[in-house]
Amino acid sequence: MDFSNFSVKWFTVFYSVSAVLLFGSGGYLILKKEQAEQYLKEAAQNKKPPILFIRILKYLFLFILPGLVLSFFPFSWIELLFSIWSLLVVYIGGLQLIRWEQNRKLIKSSTQLTEIIKRSGAIMVAVGFALLLLAYFVITRQPLS
Repeated sequence: MDFSNFSVKWFTVFYSVSAVLLFGSGGYLILKKEQAEQYLKEAAQNKKPPILFIRILKYLFLFILPGLVLSFFPFSWIELLFSIWSLLVVYIGGLQLIRWEQNRKLIKSSTQLTEIIKRSGAIMVAVGFALLLLAYFVITRQPLS
């Protein structure tokens, strides 16, 4: 198998699975915002950031790195920009975990946490739609073989 076919398959699967995960988790945050708020408030009681957030960022980072390399086989600006954008999201998420001491104080004192969670869920669903469009673009650009 050459890198071009593997790259097309990788990005098709990566975009599709990521879109489904974003739909599911974004929908959950929209529909169950009170439970998410309760989880965040309980997590804010601890001095260490939640293990769940650390694992999500770790595995996202591990799946982004091959995409960054594969965006050069064949070279594709779209995949390269997506990989760099994804790394930026992981970096910003990591910064928030490093600043957990300040963030937990904000979570404890926030009165609009439910609205922020709902808005975050809507953004996740919108990004999920964009990823499905990217998967469609990859498939139509070079069909799977």
